[in-house]
This record gives sequence, C-alpha cells and structure tokens, in this order.
Amino acid sequence: MTYQEPQSQSQSQSPREHEMHNPSEHGGNKLDLASLFPAKGDDRRPPDWLGRALIYVAIVAFVSIFLWFAWGSISFIVFDVIISIFIALAMEPLVIKLVRHGWRRGVASGFTLTGLLAIIGLLLGLFGNLFAQQAVSMALGLPDLYNQFAGFVLHSTGFRMPNIEQLGMEILKHVQTSWVVDFAGQALNTTWGVLTFLLDLLTILMVTYYISAAGPKMRRSMCRWMNPQSQRRFLFIWSVVQEQISSFLFSRIILAAINAAGTAIFLVIMGVPYWLPLSLFCGIVSQFVPTVGTYLGGALPILFAWGSKGFGAALATLIFITIYQQIENMVISPKISEKTMDLNPAVAFLSVLILGAVFGALGAFLALPVTASLQAIFKVCTKQYHLVSSPLMDDPKPEHKSIMVKCFESIRRNFMKPVSDSVQRVMKGTSSRVSMNEDILYWYKQAYVADSEDANDDNATSSDSDQLDALETMPISREILDQVNKDVALNSRKRVNHKKRAGSQQRTSGQQRASSEKNTKNVKNNVKNNPRSGWKQ
Repeated sequence: MTYQEPQSQSQSQSPREHEMHNPSEHGGNKLDLASLFPAKGDDRRPPDWLGRALIYVAIVAFVSIFLWFAWGSISFIVFDVIISIFIALAMEPLVIKLVRHGWRRGVASGFTLTGLLAIIGLLLGLFGNLFAQQAVSMALGLPDLYNQFAGFVLHSTGFRMPNIEQLGMEILKHVQTSWVVDFAGQALNTTWGVLTFLLDLLTILMVTYYISAAGPKMRRSMCRWMNPQSQRRFLFIWSVVQEQISSFLFSRIILAAINAAGTAIFLVIMGVPYWLPLSLFCGIVSQFVPTVGTYLGGALPILFAWGSKGFGAALATLIFITIYQQIENMVISPKISEKTMDLNPAVAFLSVLILGAVFGALGAFLALPVTASLQAIFKVCTKQYHLVSSPLMDDPKPEHKSIMVKCFESIRRNFMKPVSDSVQRVMKGTSSRVSMNEDILYWYKQAYVADSEDANDDNATSSDSDQLDALETMPISREILDQVNKDVALNSRKRVNHKKRAGSQQRTSGQQRASSEKNTKNVKNNVKNNPRSGWKQ
C-alpha cells in the first residue's frame, strides 16, 4: 500500500476558484472598480485631506471664473464698498471719542458722517465757483505758457519746439477713437451720469454708516467662527489695519490742507494767478505721492509763477516750497503722522504706481495705507529667524575716508545732530520701529489683546511666543510709549525703594542678631562669674 501526500490548498482548488483568487494571471487588463473607491485602511486609499483640498480648489476656481466674467458689472459696487470701508475706518477715532463721552454708537457715526458732509459742502460753497473759474482760465492760458516756455528754450539752447497747433494735432493723433466716442456718449448722456453719481454717493454714505455703526457687532460676528487664538490674531490685525488707515488718511488730509493753505497765501502775496487750483494741486500731490510728490506738486506753481511774474517769482516760489518742506518734515509731519508706519521709499513709490495702474486714481490714493497694512499683516503672520554670519549681510568696512566724506561727517556731527537732538521726542514722533521690551509687550497686550482671559498669562504657548517674536519691531503709538515711560519710571522707583527697604531690613536684622548674640554672651559670662550659679568648668 503506497502512501499519497495530501494535496496543497492551491492544488486542491478548482481552476475557476484559482482564477478568482489570482485575477492578475488571467484578467490583468480588466478594470478593478474596487481600486477607485478603496476601503478605509487600504494602501490605495488617498489621504483624508485630499477630498477637502479638491473641494477648496473647486470653490476657488468657481469664484475666480465668476469674478472674471462678472467684474465689469460689479466693479463699481466693489469700489463703492472699498471707499466706504476706508471712510468708516478714518471716522473710527472720532466715533470712539464720542462713544467714550456717552453717545450711542449709531448716533455718533451719523453725527460724524453728517459733520464730514457739512465740511465738504461748506468748502465747495466757499471755493467751488472760484476753483472752477480759475481752473478754466488756467486751461485756456496753457497755450500762452507753452509759447513762453518754447521761446525761452529757443533763446537758451537754440532748439525750436513745435508750435502749439502742431502739438495739438500730434496729441489728437494718439488719442484713441473709442475714448473720444465714450467721452462724447457721456457728455450727451449727462442726466444718466448725474443719476449714476448720486446712486454711487448714496451707496457710499449708506455702507459707510452701517459699517461704522455696526463695528463691534461685525467684529463679534466674524470672531464667532474662529478659535480664541485666531480671534486674538484677527483682532490685532484689525487694530493695526484700522490704525494705519485712519491715522494715514487723517494725517495726510490735515497735512494737505496745511500745505495748500500755506502755498495759497504765498501765491496770493506774490500775485501769481490761479492760486487756488495751484495750491490744491501742490498740497494733494505732495502728500499722496511718495518720494517725488513734493517735486511734482511744486513744479506747477513754479512754472506758472515763472510764466506770469518772471524768473524772480519762480525762484522765490522754489525757495518757499523748499523751506516749507523742511519745516513740515521736521516739525509738522512727525507731530501729526506719528502713528503711521514707516515704509521703504522705493516700496511706497512702486505701490502707488502699481495700484494706480490697476485701480486708477482710487488705487493711487489708497496705495500707501494699503501697503502699510499689508506690511503689518505680513509681519504678524510670518515667522522671523536669526541671521547667519556672512560678509554679504553688511557693507565692507572702509579702508580710508575721502575728504568729502570727512567734511560731511563733520557737518553732520557738529550741526545736524545737535539740531536733531534739540528737537523734543514728542516732535520727532514715534513712527520709527521700537524694540519691544517686557513693559512694552505688556502694554501691547493691553492695547490689542483686551478682554482676553490669558492676556497676562506668563505661560504662553509656542505660537504666541513666535507671534510676539515676529512683533519685536512693530510701531508703538505715542500714548502707549508715554504710559510705558511712566510705568518704567514708577517700576524703577519701586525697585529702588524695595532694595533700600530690603537693605535696611537686612541691616536691622543683622544688628538684632548681633545684639542678641552679644546679650547671650553677656548672660553666659554673668552666669560664669556668679559664684551662686554653681557653674563648673
């Protein structure tokens, strides 16, 4: 009888069962539907975040396509809302002051907005007609001014500039026909233009009032969708943006008004015509165009002074604008715009050009506060690291100094630095970046993390510490710094008094210990010397 080994499981299976268990051998090209929707735990299953990411991408794509095709229809509404937000943020300091005096927020917002409209209406009533007349006269006088300038160039250099008639024909050749047609259509449809302007004005007023009146309620509604840490960060970003925009607009409007008033008075004294449009142009351009705004704003008054009163009047206008600009930079501007953030001049100038090219005059007008706010938000939301040691991080040390450099350093050390040091800190302002020590950090938390349970918690999380590290050079307002100075002085006095009291207490305790030890020794000596004590050595 022979022994037969039992068949293995694979050998005992039928061919059909073997095909079912090993589909790759016979059906490798067939579609496996299970791989499209693998079960949880399968290696072929994609990560859980992929579905949410695809949904987010679809939402962003849909919104982008919708805005791309609908932008032409909703652009004016978007611009109206942006203008309303900026006006509401600019009104916020005045509204807060009225609320602190017991006013209801809705009434305070309405009163502030009404006062703003009243001031604008008063200015238009006083100077609107005069401005229109002088602007028309100035436009009509441009050919004569051009002829005078062409004659001066011909007499000085021998170069003959084209006549005003030829120049006008060249300009008309480069003007687009569509622009002319659009302009003619708008001129013919004046009624529709007036109605559109009134509709935009009404929209701006209503949205501005509702944003200003519902400020805290709107912030509470937004914060309800965030966790506490995100709420604190959102409120701080809101505070920075609001402070930057309101302080910038408020300060620039005041500086433009002062500049325009001073320029107008000087032009009236000099007898230069068209003083009102020239002074307004100088004030507005010099304040809202960075870096080169002063030169662009002052060029037009100098040119008209030269054309109407001669070279002496133009030179006097140039001297006045230069002196006034220095007074404004050293005294007026630091006092008024002390809460605004410093921007790199190149960044500020490029931001005006870019936003002006994209959004027109509105973008150029709001470019600086928007850029300052974006800089603050970027500084808050990004982490900063320590720099590595490299020669590229600094300029090389000079081997020797030229005579010109030595002269300039001597002038700066003996003249400019004493003048700068003699100006009070209040007049210098506090817009420069200030390093934040513990006391300033405390007031930073009190200013921007109010109503937070862990605002004064020493055991901060790593994310909070990273956020505070990223804010080491944020601009601090003068009120906070003044209070910090008071508290620092008070704390230093307290520490000195505490050290004095501790030293006196230590001296007193030392004297008491010494006296007690001396008394103990005296008692022992008395016991030793007393024959009745029975003391035995």
